[in-house]
Amino acid sequence: MVQISGSDLAQLEPKLHKIFKSQLGFFEEEMLSNTLSMIYQGVGKEELENQLSDMLDVKKAAKLADEIWSFMEEYSLIKEESGEGTILGKRSRERTQEEDDYTESNKRKKYTEKYDRAAAYDKASLDRIQKPPEKKVKSENVEDESIPESNIKEEVIPPSPAQIQEMLKKTQQMIEERKKKLNVKVETSKSAQIAALQASIAAKLNKVVIPKVELPSKPVPLIIDDSGRTVDSTGQQILLSAHVPSLKANLRAQEKKVEYVKQERVEPKPEPEESSFQDPRIGQRGAMRYKRVMEFHEAGKFQAEAQRMRMKAQLEKLQSEISSIARKTGISSATQLAKLVPKGTMSEKEPDIEWWDQLVLGSNNYDDWKLREGAISNLIEHPIQLQPLESTKSVSVPMFLTKKEQKKMRRQNRREAWKEKQDKIRLGLVLPDEPKVKMSNLMRVLGNEQIMDPTKIEAHVRAQMAKRKAEHEQANAERKLTPGQKKEKNLRKLKEDTTAGVSVTVYRLKNLMNPSKKWKLEKNAQQLFMTGTVVLYQDINIVVVEGGPKQQKKYKQLMLNRIKWDEDLYKDKDGNEHQNECELVWEGQTKQRNFGEMKFKLCPTEGFARDHFKQAGVEHYWDQAYSTAVLASSGQL
Repeated sequence: MVQISGSDLAQLEPKLHKIFKSQLGFFEEEMLSNTLSMIYQGVGKEELENQLSDMLDVKKAAKLADEIWSFMEEYSLIKEESGEGTILGKRSRERTQEEDDYTESNKRKKYTEKYDRAAAYDKASLDRIQKPPEKKVKSENVEDESIPESNIKEEVIPPSPAQIQEMLKKTQQMIEERKKKLNVKVETSKSAQIAALQASIAAKLNKVVIPKVELPSKPVPLIIDDSGRTVDSTGQQILLSAHVPSLKANLRAQEKKVEYVKQERVEPKPEPEESSFQDPRIGQRGAMRYKRVMEFHEAGKFQAEAQRMRMKAQLEKLQSEISSIARKTGISSATQLAKLVPKGTMSEKEPDIEWWDQLVLGSNNYDDWKLREGAISNLIEHPIQLQPLESTKSVSVPMFLTKKEQKKMRRQNRREAWKEKQDKIRLGLVLPDEPKVKMSNLMRVLGNEQIMDPTKIEAHVRAQMAKRKAEHEQANAERKLTPGQKKEKNLRKLKEDTTAGVSVTVYRLKNLMNPSKKWKLEKNAQQLFMTGTVVLYQDINIVVVEGGPKQQKKYKQLMLNRIKWDEDLYKDKDGNEHQNECELVWEGQTKQRNFGEMKFKLCPTEGFARDHFKQAGVEHYWDQAYSTAVLASSGQL
């Protein structure tokens, strides 16, 4: 809680103004007045932060509240040290020894930096100590010789005119000697100037009193006797005047410094005598408060516990299902086998009978055994059937209507919409439509109005017709797809879902050297988004394409009908000319695609061609195409 008087509040206002300016970058008189009123009323740190959060952002309010509260704590500490009391309420708990040591070290560091030990002495006193001792002047009136020399003023005798003239002569002689050494010629005009200068110097020296001062040849040491007191050369004690601060803050700091010194010089308490009844085996260490450290749980701890709980619940459910099925079917041996556990520890020797056989045989060894009645029956124990790994979503088969049904549905929908509109017109919610006037029904719809002003009515009818036509064309334009949308729609139609299976077709060509036909094969495969490969080997050229059913239908039309293969002629090894032709070798479905983008592969030998298909795992494509080609050439096919 913060409680402060009105006078203290007026002193704190400039400092709070600076805090607002430094933290927020701007200042509002209303915000400062509200903060001062909250401090005067006595609020806590959390209440102050909540009040400021209504006027500012939450982060800024928290930072500003921390700054104001730290300043108020510092101000309270200063008032507490000065004996004026505190503006903060009592603490909710006592401070620990670590907190007291920390605050005490901070205060000591703060005051020792400002006030050094040497600052306690006066500079004048140090100068007087280091000054060489002066001779005492004997006086008849003064009987006490213990008076210090600093209190007696020595008389200074001014020099006589003769002494001054002698000093000037010596100075002139030195100047002349220096000029002779430098070979300087003195003119008569300058001699008069020198004489005038000497006269002015002599006049000034007559007015000045020059005291005789004997300077020491070396610094005077500071004399300290055996008891540690500061004394002069005669052995008398010198009292050094300490610097007395005038500011209240310096006075408080000096008092605090003395308190620290007093606390450090506390005499140790005498140790109590050891009791004769104390057990030396028991430790003498007292209760200590250990530092509390934040401990975090390991990552995934609670997830693992939840997983174990779920597994335990599943096992219990599974065991209950097994026991219920066993009871229904009459297989009691299943539960007995599950509950049977071998007793005792494992021994090194082999058992006389295995525990699973003991239940069926009903004997303790294999020598004299007899099958237990009821152990084997005509019932068969089946394992628990699990659900297949398939989707549990219900499959909805779309219903396709015929053209006649589609027209009927459209008529019904239009009639329902027309009835709904008529009801709204009858209730007055919607205005009725204007009559649809055309040039053909002009006389029947308008009647007498057309006879009275036929030109005006005709213009009105033509305007209505033009308006209806424009609205119709605008609706068509809005429904029309943009070029990008049209292209996307065509691509969406061409692409097919092949997750359930890929349709594959294998073609065999006798010659594929025509570049235009090769380009057609490759380009159509790209446009239909099909994959595959083309292998070129002598008179056995294999084309394999993979895709969906619709894509295969279009590509099959290309290979067998659109391209005229019989236009090309080719020569065999013997030099005989033959017509080119395309044959469908095989078509079917596979689980996945085996080739990538359609590419051509030139193979010099049969082994190279088969290895190409073997790399994709479909060497049977080549075997079937090659065998049918051999059989066709021999006339057996």
